[in-house]
Amino acid sequence: MVNVMDLFCLDGKVIVATGATGYLCSHFVEAVAQAGGSLAMIDIPSNVDKLKELAQSLKNQYVIEVRYYMADNSKEADIQKVSEQIIQDFGHIDGLINAAGVNQHGSIQDYTGEDYARLMNINIVGTFLCCKYFGQYMVKQKQGSIVNIASFTGTIVNKPPFNMSGYCTSKGGVLHLTRSVASEYGEYNVRVNSVSPGFLEKGMSNVKNFIKLNDPRVFENSMNNTPMHRVGKPTELIGAVLYLLSDASTYTTGIDIMIDGGYHVW
Repeated sequence: MVNVMDLFCLDGKVIVATGATGYLCSHFVEAVAQAGGSLAMIDIPSNVDKLKELAQSLKNQYVIEVRYYMADNSKEADIQKVSEQIIQDFGHIDGLINAAGVNQHGSIQDYTGEDYARLMNINIVGTFLCCKYFGQYMVKQKQGSIVNIASFTGTIVNKPPFNMSGYCTSKGGVLHLTRSVASEYGEYNVRVNSVSPGFLEKGMSNVKNFIKLNDPRVFENSMNNTPMHRVGKPTELIGAVLYLLSDASTYTTGIDIMIDGGYHVW
């Protein structure tokens, strides 16, 4: 039998990551580095200093090849250009972590049309563009893995006063986009899956921040509706991402891995 640790090894694989300096993705790229993968990290121009620092830290600590790139994932010209540059720099792309995204809290009456369009453009259109442009190289190679970062709010809806219908809608779109692209890419041995985090200690799903935005009872109510009665940590997500990127999951496509402490069961 193949050694189980070898199945999770990413030696020789090039992994692209969008939103690389974000709270979750910064943990994901370090996990890739620990597993031996090379990294092409992408973020928006305003995060260039953080991106440089992260790239240098990973390169020094794990002695892997790391390059960083500036791009807005919602702009087609940016993604097309950066995908071509990464292929030129690395020669191939074996995996993609689609982690770039934004959130905005508020009721439907609070959202403007511009607010709603921004959420859709970055969270759905941006994910689509990356699946298209990075995925085309995987299709040519007839191998690869795409991991879209969705959310448990794409499957369930949070209870008021914790409102964010635009974000929920966008992440529901990411889930169905994942299944749709998995259907198209399957015959080329390119796998497309998603990971849906629940409430986290920091980041876009930091429920403690909602106390200031909505109601002091939000945190307590959210934890009472979570069977494990606590928030999650990024270290509890990296195993799923690594599994989906690695050869341990070569027959896995079109699925979502929900990691929410059991919130969805109620």
